[in-house]
Amino acid sequence: MADMKNKVFTSGEVAHICGVSPDTVSRWFDLGQIEGYRLGPGGDRRIPYESLRRFMLSHGIPLARLEEGEQRILVVDDDPYYLDTIPAALAKNGNYEIYTASTGFDAGAQVVEHNPHLIILDIHLSDMDGRMVAERVKSRPETRSTRILAISGYLDEEAASGLADYGFDHYLKKPFHIAELFDCVKDLLEMPAGRVAKPKRSSLTGE
Repeated sequence: MADMKNKVFTSGEVAHICGVSPDTVSRWFDLGQIEGYRLGPGGDRRIPYESLRRFMLSHGIPLARLEEGEQRILVVDDDPYYLDTIPAALAKNGNYEIYTASTGFDAGAQVVEHNPHLIILDIHLSDMDGRMVAERVKSRPETRSTRILAISGYLDEEAASGLADYGFDHYLKKPFHIAELFDCVKDLLEMPAGRVAKPKRSSLTGE
């Protein structure tokens, strides 16, 4: 991440990241909408990482392409079994940076420090309702596009269907099969936020 923060992008690279034409980036630059500097006799535009990141956040452009390869996942659960099992399974079967928290308070600190791409969040934490954590995550410009996967063994179908109102993108009912977790993680890191799927019951195993 430190190397990424020192990176400087060309207009073409910014165009690819933001999904626009290089001419559009040039207009942003010339109008002062995105900060940077010119380089060499030709005056080639250069845009530093932090400048591009601020621009993307202020214009609601997802940061996924800017931070490709840095798939950060935060697992929040006050059950030691899940807090051990989920990170171990993800670390074994995917290329992720994984962080953990056992309380809503600790989760908030981890979110601010790491800006995770995905949060696997237990609804019933010891210190607060997980729905409150999700709302706070989605209210931050830096994590507005963070995907949030709810996990719980105590929600009925009606309560589960209302999770989207709090910012959750998907829901798994405990206990769940580890393969189902992998599918959810993959889908959520690749798809737009805003969908909550019906829970499926299975067992948290590798079978």
